[in-house]
Amino acid sequence: MTGMDDARRTAAELLRQTTGSDLPEWRPTFDGVAHEPNAIAPVCPDEDHQESEDPSFFDCCPEPIIPVDPPLVEYLVALLNADRERARGVR
Repeated sequence: MTGMDDARRTAAELLRQTTGSDLPEWRPTFDGVAHEPNAIAPVCPDEDHQESEDPSFFDCCPEPIIPVDPPLVEYLVALLNADRERARGVR
C-alpha cells in the first residue's frame, strides 16, 4: 500500500458517509460571498440544482465543502476528478 492508497481509503470512509459515494465527482463552489469560486465540493445529486447555472452551495448539496484559495479551485477539482477516474479503473 502506498501513502496515496491509505489517504484515499481514509477519505473514502468520510465521503461514503457524507455523499453516499467513496469516489464522488467534485465541482467548484462558493464558501460564503465571493466573486469567484473559493471552495470545492462534491457534485450535487439534486436534479433541480443546475450547477452550471448556479455553482453555489445549498442545503441539497452533500458535504464536505472545502475552502480553497481561488487560483487552486480548478486545479484541485481536476486533480480529484482525475484521481476518481484512475481509482475507478483500478477496481
